[in-house]
Amino acid sequence: MAIADFVKSARESFWVGWKIESNWTDPVLFATYQIIRPLASLMIVGFIVILGAATSQYLAWVIVGSAFYAYVLQVMLGMAILVFVDRNRYEVLKNIYISPGTLHPYVIGRGLVSVLNGTISVVLTLLFSVAIFNGLLHMNIPLDLLGVNLLMLLPAVVLGIISLLAIGYMLCAVNIVSNRMEFILGDSVSGVFFLLGGVIFPISFLPEQIQRISNALPVTYFLNTVRESFGLLPPGNLPPGNYMSDLGILGLTTLAALILGVSVFRLAERRAKRLGLFDRKSEY
Repeated sequence: MAIADFVKSARESFWVGWKIESNWTDPVLFATYQIIRPLASLMIVGFIVILGAATSQYLAWVIVGSAFYAYVLQVMLGMAILVFVDRNRYEVLKNIYISPGTLHPYVIGRGLVSVLNGTISVVLTLLFSVAIFNGLLHMNIPLDLLGVNLLMLLPAVVLGIISLLAIGYMLCAVNIVSNRMEFILGDSVSGVFFLLGGVIFPISFLPEQIQRISNALPVTYFLNTVRESFGLLPPGNLPPGNYMSDLGILGLTTLAALILGVSVFRLAERRAKRLGLFDRKSEY
């Protein structure tokens, strides 16, 4: 029964989040934003690679990494601002906290809205990349959307999404006990993942000390496994990745992120309850 209540609360929270992000604004504006943003990012990265005289194999590698980075961006930005919006703008966070459903299914439901938006961005980015670079520019990049191995792609995406939601949990926890970081936290964390996660270049290009950090991030293995499901090889003379090894490490880092995320969130809850932070407003 508890699981059914949890799922029901998460489902209702998802619907509320979708209403906030879509139906409560102009539908045309929302749809345009969902299309233009990933397309603009794709064009910037793609033409930088083209001007750098990179190979078509490298361009395909970059496109897939940039496309699936949309999950990182959407979840980090969406969950980082969640507490601020509900505590300051709508003033409902305290009501949600004392309700029987608690904050946990609510945060997950709202996070899944970001996952849906990320999925839309991923699909649009991949479709536009093939249409523009192969169809319009005739570059013949080795990106076969129909030939992707779904048995490899789906586990990678599921584990990647779970790890990102766990990290988003930590961002919510930080903002529960703080009221000065909500506008920069999502951008800052997603920016770190963009640099260290191997979005546009392999992490082996980074300094050795920085590589150690990259090797501990689930985002790194998420993008590795996704690219391997598309049959893409790393640029240059780097050895090909091992899908099962990367998937196993992704599972371990996802589990670590889950444990850390839930622990940090519970600590933040207790501190916020003790200091009365659930109804604190930032008047600026």
